[in-house]
Amino acid sequence: MRIRSSLWLVAVGVFALVTVGFNSAAMAQKVTGAIFTTDQCSNFVNGNVYDTAFTMTPSEDCLQGKGNYPTVPYLNGGPRPNAPCDSAGLPDGDYYFQVTDPSGKVLLSLNLTGTEQNLIEERRVTVAGGLIVYDPSNPATFLPAHTSSLTGGKCNDSHPHNIAVQLYPYLRTPNPGGEYKVWMTSTSTGYYVPCDPNYPANCQGSFGFIPSKSKTDNFKVVDYDGDGIPDAEDACPSVYDPTNACGGGDEPDSDGDGVPDNADRCPGLNDLDPIECPDVG
Repeated sequence: MRIRSSLWLVAVGVFALVTVGFNSAAMAQKVTGAIFTTDQCSNFVNGNVYDTAFTMTPSEDCLQGKGNYPTVPYLNGGPRPNAPCDSAGLPDGDYYFQVTDPSGKVLLSLNLTGTEQNLIEERRVTVAGGLIVYDPSNPATFLPAHTSSLTGGKCNDSHPHNIAVQLYPYLRTPNPGGEYKVWMTSTSTGYYVPCDPNYPANCQGSFGFIPSKSKTDNFKVVDYDGDGIPDAEDACPSVYDPTNACGGGDEPDSDGDGVPDNADRCPGLNDLDPIECPDVG
């Protein structure tokens, strides 16, 4: 009798191990593909170190992936960076993304009004065929609300609707090394947990993005405001001001935004946020 009981217990134990192994394998299969940053033309950038945060119109050199041009971080996803485009990509469906400091404790993503309110729906993208896609003729695909320049993704040649996703606007990181983290998680139940960033203590994970159920990638920005002065040397690293005077001195400032006219990208517009500046390119 004891032998039968022992055999039964062994059988149960083996079944449990097989079940756990099966479930673990099933979970592992769900975490496929990758997210990664590229420049605004989906070219890979050494060490994920970018020149500036602000979106700009891609130059011809950028489009051809050669020459010297300012690089801006964009979000790509699908097969891993060095994998061919027909490799396993992200599971199909809708996703949210956000930008934080490297620890995930400081939310940097902004909405269109430039406030810290977490309007997560503005940062919704669609994955189909393992790639981030946008098809204007298909209302089931989503384009982030703040996208001002639409560029093809890594696999755009073979998948015409594959896009690279504009990450800006986001605040400058508090990290002294200029490092950021981009997150992406499914909108499906059990992934993103609704969160009010005004009460971070009530949020799960990183503002609703659970680390074990999210894809992440770190990147760095050398000159956040794009004025040619590295953040480490910039007296006002979040304000475009090539003079590095931060609005000081005797230079005229006709629109009263704190940036002298000779350094202001839009001297007739009182606005420190270059995404609103019509002549930024």
